[in-house]
Amino acid sequence: MASKKHVVCQSCDINCVVEAEVKADGKIQTKSISEPHPTTPPNSICMKSVNADTIRTHKDRVLYPLKNVGSKRGEQRWERISWDQALDEIAEKLKKIIAKYGPESLGVSQTEINQQSEYGTLRRFMNLLGSPNWTAAMYMCIGNTAGVHRVTHGSYSFASFADSNCLLFIGKNLSNHNWVSQFNDLKAALKRGCKLIVLDPRRTKVAEMADIWLPLRYGTDAALFLGMINVIINEQLYDKEFVENWCVGFEELKERVQEYPLDKVAEITGCDAGEIRKAAVMFATESPASIPWAVSTDMQKNSCSAIRAQCILRAIVGSFVNGAEILGAPHSDLVPISKIQMHEALPEEKKKLQLGTETYPFLTYTGMSALEEPSERVYGVKYFHNMGAFMANPTALFTAMATEKPYPVKAFFALASNALMGYANQQNALKGLMNQDLVVCYDQFMTPTAQLADYVLPGDHWLERPVVQPNWEGIPFGNTSQQVVEPAGEAKDEYYFIRELAVRMGLEEHFPWKDRLELINYRISPTGMEWEEYQKQYTYMSKLPDYFGPEGVGVATPSGKVELYSSVFEKLGYDPLPYYHEPLQTEISDPELAKEYPLILFAGLREDSNFQSCYHQPGILRDAEPDPVALLHPKTAQSLGLPSGEWIWVETTHGRLKLLLKHDGAQPEGTIRIPHGRWCPEQEGGPETGFSGAMLHNDAMVLSDDDWNLDPEQGLPNLRGGILAKAYKC
Repeated sequence: MASKKHVVCQSCDINCVVEAEVKADGKIQTKSISEPHPTTPPNSICMKSVNADTIRTHKDRVLYPLKNVGSKRGEQRWERISWDQALDEIAEKLKKIIAKYGPESLGVSQTEINQQSEYGTLRRFMNLLGSPNWTAAMYMCIGNTAGVHRVTHGSYSFASFADSNCLLFIGKNLSNHNWVSQFNDLKAALKRGCKLIVLDPRRTKVAEMADIWLPLRYGTDAALFLGMINVIINEQLYDKEFVENWCVGFEELKERVQEYPLDKVAEITGCDAGEIRKAAVMFATESPASIPWAVSTDMQKNSCSAIRAQCILRAIVGSFVNGAEILGAPHSDLVPISKIQMHEALPEEKKKLQLGTETYPFLTYTGMSALEEPSERVYGVKYFHNMGAFMANPTALFTAMATEKPYPVKAFFALASNALMGYANQQNALKGLMNQDLVVCYDQFMTPTAQLADYVLPGDHWLERPVVQPNWEGIPFGNTSQQVVEPAGEAKDEYYFIRELAVRMGLEEHFPWKDRLELINYRISPTGMEWEEYQKQYTYMSKLPDYFGPEGVGVATPSGKVELYSSVFEKLGYDPLPYYHEPLQTEISDPELAKEYPLILFAGLREDSNFQSCYHQPGILRDAEPDPVALLHPKTAQSLGLPSGEWIWVETTHGRLKLLLKHDGAQPEGTIRIPHGRWCPEQEGGPETGFSGAMLHNDAMVLSDDDWNLDPEQGLPNLRGGILAKAYKC
């Protein structure tokens, strides 16, 4: 008789809880949960989750360890080998590289938020080995938001839809197939009368649901937020008690926002000054108010200031004390991830070698060091692993791989990370990968990154593993995900790979858990339960610190309060207050260049059937979005002589890519949308096809990571803030 399991879906990054059932024919049916759940509303399942088993059983899935026996990197000559052979050879080669170049010569890219069950053991391995050079695409997607949250109010902040009377959405095109659980939360909030403010250049479905829609110019978010803060402060709409008792730097902030009167902000953003004021008043008076996370703000030239301004908006209207925003913490009933990671094992001299420390230190060990004492004071852990922390800068990492400066990086591991496509300046990432002595990929498919590897190791699927979430600190709940079936072929969980390699590298004593189940039981050991009992319940809520009560512990910042004026940024030599600076490559800052590149480019706008560079394999999901599409307003396309349905080149000063043009009335005139993560898995691999089209269709081909295009505090590229581009027929 078939039995249902509750499973945390990993088809994207919203982590909906769904039900899974193995049918008589062996196929797995996934559907929305039938019981009430505190983190997933009813009917929260999308096409990616419904079709999860078609991906799990896809004919192109990598099911056995593979070794590239070609004579040069990228040559597609694959030989099936055993796990033992692969691990033995990887360990032998890694030892030789470390002996020659030092342990810092190992670089790793990991999609940590979408891996579910290694629980910090990869960082443990690296820290014990002596390499600080771990990075992730989270560096420029939610991880950097978490980093800015930390320096402002100590921890990542979650919006509580159920407790909010006003929601401020930023560039979120939610739908029944895109972050569906949050879309359902939004619809439920609006049904009970919650107000909605939407900031988005496009008139999306969510924008059409809004009480106020502000169609701001791409990349001007920081200016708009500063204008809203100006209104809230000058019209005395802020929470005076909270600001007085729990904030520092208010007077300095008040002085700064006088530089952003509404007429100036309207000129910068292209929004009506009266509408900006209405939005500010609504956000301040329709309390409680919250701002759900949005990736758009993460990827701009003024990213750090825009995120800081969001934090300030939440704070000055009292969102942290009226239930609208929840400050996370290490889960009260789980062993902290940071304890498993063992950051204290990495010598200080190695931490100082972390790539990016000299140029963009904020998210590195150096930048995060100011938060060690506050984190220990509030959370009892010195190295609070709140997503964006202790990370090597991706640009610095790939540059070191390519040029061997400031020192050589000669071994690279990609764990569930299509690293070639996942960062800006794909050309440099390719150079870096080509210059390695050892490349190892742990993945489910032969991605463009895997095509450049020496070894490809088969990863398990989320229907094939037991899980206790979260895999990083700061979520106020812990979800359980039951294993539905055994891994296909010889696919293994990531902990198996990490531990077996650690054993071969002489680190066995530090990995006492023989398998993932032992590791899970260690993680949940504070509860007194083991997995067999623990997994029966869907969710375990965490007890959060009393931050702001009469006996409150305060937040994990150096002052113990919300730092409107950041002592951490001041210490690092950055502006301690948010600001808006016009990016260096716009029609305003460089009108001459705009004559040659007349379009404003935007990378993103999620598609329903895929996630990042996943699910492009031939099949039902690919059929829904078969081609990489560029969007132009019909009037803009007509002025350029570009009919819909034809292939075009989209070019920036950095590079170009080939896309299928579609006319779209929702796209603002004079702008062009390009997709992220597109490649053609049906094509042969290798350099002859541009690694299955990755070098032809992926957005990172046109996105620079030169200093002019980087956020100055975080060192992350401007992907969604608008840069100059042109489009022409192929």
